[in-house]
Amino acid sequence: MTRRFADLPIRAKLTIIVSLASTFTVVVLGSFFLTDKILSFRRNLTQNLSTLARVVGINSTAALTFDVPETAHEILTALHAEPEITYAGILDREGRLFAVYRNPDLSAQIPFDEAFFVQVLRRHRGTTIAERASEKDLSDDHFFSKEYLDIIEPIDLNGRIIGYVVIRADLSRLHHRTLLSILIVLGLTSLLFGVAHLITRRLHRTIIDPIAELKETMEMVSQSQDYHVRVIKKQDDEVGSLIDGFNEMLSQIQKRDQELAMHRDRLEEAVAERTSELSASNAQLKLEMAERNKIQEQLTQAQKMEALGTLAAGVAHDLNNILSGIVGYPDLILAKLPQDSPLRKPIGTIQKSGLKAAAIVQDLLTLARRGVSVPEPVDLKALVENYLQGPEQRKMLSYHTNIHVEMESHVEAAKIFGSPVHLEKMVMNLINNAAEAMSEGGKITIGLSRSRLDRPLPGYDTIREGEYLLLSIADTGTGIAAQDKERIFEPFYTRKKMGRSGTGLGMTVVWGTVKDHNGYIDMESEVGRGTTFYLYFPHAPAAECEASPPQKAAEASPPRGNGETILVVDDQTEQCEIAANILEAVGYRPHTVDSGEAAVEFLKKEPVDLLLLDMVMEPGMDGLETYRRVIEIQPGQRTVIVSGFSESERIKTAQQLGAGAYLHKPYTLKDLASAVKGELLREKGEKMACRFSVL
Repeated sequence: MTRRFADLPIRAKLTIIVSLASTFTVVVLGSFFLTDKILSFRRNLTQNLSTLARVVGINSTAALTFDVPETAHEILTALHAEPEITYAGILDREGRLFAVYRNPDLSAQIPFDEAFFVQVLRRHRGTTIAERASEKDLSDDHFFSKEYLDIIEPIDLNGRIIGYVVIRADLSRLHHRTLLSILIVLGLTSLLFGVAHLITRRLHRTIIDPIAELKETMEMVSQSQDYHVRVIKKQDDEVGSLIDGFNEMLSQIQKRDQELAMHRDRLEEAVAERTSELSASNAQLKLEMAERNKIQEQLTQAQKMEALGTLAAGVAHDLNNILSGIVGYPDLILAKLPQDSPLRKPIGTIQKSGLKAAAIVQDLLTLARRGVSVPEPVDLKALVENYLQGPEQRKMLSYHTNIHVEMESHVEAAKIFGSPVHLEKMVMNLINNAAEAMSEGGKITIGLSRSRLDRPLPGYDTIREGEYLLLSIADTGTGIAAQDKERIFEPFYTRKKMGRSGTGLGMTVVWGTVKDHNGYIDMESEVGRGTTFYLYFPHAPAAECEASPPQKAAEASPPRGNGETILVVDDQTEQCEIAANILEAVGYRPHTVDSGEAAVEFLKKEPVDLLLLDMVMEPGMDGLETYRRVIEIQPGQRTVIVSGFSESERIKTAQQLGAGAYLHKPYTLKDLASAVKGELLREKGEKMACRFSVL
């Protein structure tokens, strides 16, 4: 419809618009007029009848009170002055008809029903008269139907309803007035249409005709391409300005056509060039945004791991100091107890508990990413086989009797450089996790083979190409859900029941160990089918493995001293006491100081055979700075380094300066005695590449 109207000539459009505007105006005004008349009449009629009902009610109070219906009837007879009233009546408070009035002019047309008033009252009240009689808040009610208006007015005496006045009025006068108003509106509409027609004819001559001439000229120019034609202007209104603009346009079109053709060619070249530049920039921007998002995610993860690592390192250091007494003192107590003492077993249990706690602390140090200790050649195949035959594996199988573990090795020599302690812990965590994923039983398969990596693994942007030893651990358990795969290496993230399945650090320790050994980790898992972890470790060349010195076998009993003097330097008084008691028990003469500054002052006055130096001391000088000051006073001073942290760059720096073995807290009597004896027997200038630890 809109499209058809848009295609009509302007002359027809103008006629339609004027006609529609006139019609709309008449309809709106007429509707307003009719509505106002009807509402005004209804309102006035309602007000008048309500007033009459109220007056009748007031005048009928005495008649109702003293039960005089004749008086009430005379009062109702006064309503004869209102010709619209058909019936009127007075009801007592029980709803019985007390008095009635019937219009004699209308009663012949409308049959009278004595129950009418009660029915009207009940219909409009929606309840019984007895129920409504007790209400104190009733107001005038009026109700319109198609032919009548019903008025219901309660009669109130001292706040108590004693009856009702009911009036019914005929609405014939309202209908007559409505019909008269409609006829008036129709007459005005006809008059307005005539005026609109005259206005339209005038508009045609002054607006449409000049526009029609302009249209004819435009069609002629379009067909003949003759830009010398001009339109004659007859008036100076907006149409005249339009004609002037059209004539000016004709005079410039030919010149602009030539310029436009030239600019169009240049623009096409510029657009093509700019489009190419924007496409390249957009592609580059997408790459940069993707790279930035990736870097941001890596930075956020690194910051989170660094914060957790710092927290874990501090907690681990403090716990190791606390555990030193639990691990060290039992050796001294056991040495003084007879073999048949009933205290030997509980004291041994205390020490074992301390060693287990130290193992958990070691997990925190792995989380802290403090690095692997001095690497040594490790036969990965032998390490796994020894673990499968060890007590930890037997303990795991005692909990999971319906699980079968087997190893499939395709290599004879599986040497890598690393830490046997960390690697065994890694294997233990993976096997335990696999066992816990098979509550109904299943099979764990451990594979060892050679593999060459020449492309990145999932989760790694780049890798070092080369030969690797591939350690795989597969289970037939429940598998890992997709939403958990991205988070299994996060610290303290676990789907297991806390308190029953470890600390939540197991997979973090695995990830940290693989990272510390310059390796890579990959995983395949399907819910309901099982999980396989693939661990890639750089293969150690045979020549380097043969050049590394073999490890010394552990001694059956701790080596004893010959009264050598040893200075114990530690900012913790308890640590000084533990070390001094152990050293004294194995034949040395210990002295203790609680700071690096105190150690320097002591050595200025009295030389010692060996320095037992803590690396982390606060406040004041730490171990590295203390050692630098000591070798200025006593060059070549034999020193054993002690720390509750894993081996750090500062420890390695101290060893490069001449310090000896690194002893990890908490240590046993045997660890300390072996480290001290080894350093005293070490030839000067020999580089120490050993580390003593209970883990």
